Amino acid sequence: MKRIAVLAFLCLTFGMFLCASAQALPKRPKLILFLVIDQFRADYLLRFESRFMPSKGKDGNVGGFRYLMNEGAYYPVGEYDILHSMTGPGHSTVLTGAYPYQSGIPTNYWFSEKTWERAYCMEDPAYRTILSPGAPEGSPHLGTSPRSLISTTLGDELKNSGLPSRVVALALKDRAAILMGGHRADLTFWFDAKTGQWASSSFYLPEQKLPGWLDQLNQEVKARHGEKLVWKTEGRATGYSADDLYSYITAKWPFGNQFPHESSFGAKYFTSLPVGLELTETAAERALDAFKLGRRNGTDLLAVSFSTHDYMAHAFGPNSREMEELTVAEDRVISKLLNYVRKNTPGGLKDVVIVLTADHGSPTSPEWLAAHRIAAGRISETKLSEAVATRLEKKFGKPDRGSWVSLVYDLNFYLNDAAILEKKLDRSEVEREAKRVIANDPGVAHVFGSVDWETRRLPPGMHERQILHTYYPGRSGDVVAIPRPYFMPEDEGPVVHLTGYTYDRTVPIILAGALFRPGIYANRAEVIDIAPTLSFVSNVLPPSLSEGRVLSEALLLNK
Repeated sequence: MKRIAVLAFLCLTFGMFLCASAQALPKRPKLILFLVIDQFRADYLLRFESRFMPSKGKDGNVGGFRYLMNEGAYYPVGEYDILHSMTGPGHSTVLTGAYPYQSGIPTNYWFSEKTWERAYCMEDPAYRTILSPGAPEGSPHLGTSPRSLISTTLGDELKNSGLPSRVVALALKDRAAILMGGHRADLTFWFDAKTGQWASSSFYLPEQKLPGWLDQLNQEVKARHGEKLVWKTEGRATGYSADDLYSYITAKWPFGNQFPHESSFGAKYFTSLPVGLELTETAAERALDAFKLGRRNGTDLLAVSFSTHDYMAHAFGPNSREMEELTVAEDRVISKLLNYVRKNTPGGLKDVVIVLTADHGSPTSPEWLAAHRIAAGRISETKLSEAVATRLEKKFGKPDRGSWVSLVYDLNFYLNDAAILEKKLDRSEVEREAKRVIANDPGVAHVFGSVDWETRRLPPGMHERQILHTYYPGRSGDVVAIPRPYFMPEDEGPVVHLTGYTYDRTVPIILAGALFRPGIYANRAEVIDIAPTLSFVSNVLPPSLSEGRVLSEALLLNK
């Protein structure tokens, strides 16, 4: 009798445990609004907070950054633990939870042995760019698709699970949109700079035409061409921008090198101004309506990347007044989008998960840093490439085709593989000679080659870990230089992000919604943790190559 009583008690206890466990499973959100700001350093939210909108207004409207910081689980120093902090690798990580060594996107470009040219990470000649009727002649029709992305994304897994989910991704940059949208997006679209209109790919639109609502949006955009644009400073500055920065900017920008910045709608680089943010937000609103996102059963995903910040940051860098004013403009635009979602989603924001992060950070101009007693400088990729080619030609003879260096891109040196094979050379010896030349540059901290990667003879500590997280044979360089902190290529503009140092790899991570516990979290969080966390709250499997953790400390269960 006692044994029966004990068994009954255990069964009851186990049953209660199962019930508690079942209650702990989160209720799927109706919508995941995923926001990425391109080249948005972690410290922007902290430096410029005093100028952000209030978290909530008396009219029921919500603010932008301050609302997310106050209402969400806020990780001020999220990280990308990768070697190359760039748009492609960053956007390939955010919704796959996979490092580039798995996802296949180690850089934005690489050398193609097939075409003997630089290849774009999203390039796919099997498809063509789709524009609205009447697009200007001479428009590029280079095909794009997510074919180079090996992993699935969160959106793919929502679809794979059988949920009636809709997935839409958009950005001014095609690679940003494509890498967020993944392989099964209902629509991925971007702003074609050559034609000044929104575009997509036949990969998503096999019928070879844009949906009517996007054609209509393009008509509205076209009607604005020639409109004068003037960007002035607004409000009182925080004092956290460097007033003496302008004297170190040598490039001449078509919108001017100081405030006020002037341009016209449709002119070169006009989307670098806040109008680029407005275009992106308007497109997001139209996509929400067209696909009725968040208004049906299942979990929908809208992924939006604001590319404007990257354009302007390359010109002026993070210490500029431009970055402060642009961050303030982004605060307003994000507030507008959040309130549109709130008003047009049943239940408001109650069943919406909002995520904010960035694809990478940014360094300060090396000229400004050097003037303020920080070791910084430039590396000439052109001169290094020529020096390597000269050294290899002297050592191994002239190649039958091309130079010994087929391409150099962001300190990735691609050697002439055909010449190595034809001359029956030992690859390790060829790479060793190239490394000796590159290592002599005062701006270079470490150099490694493909043979070093294969044999795991790599630079120590952080560098080794980031190389193993990033290097993808056949796409990464045959020889790769790791610069010293704050040293960057001189051939690519005033500010270049491409390293695994803190200024390039550190970004904010915020997860807001009823499922998340508001607060500031000092826990180490990586961007690869976002996708598995969102998969958990959506009750679907993480993307195929995801290796991040669920940010369980930020979850509010049993609600």
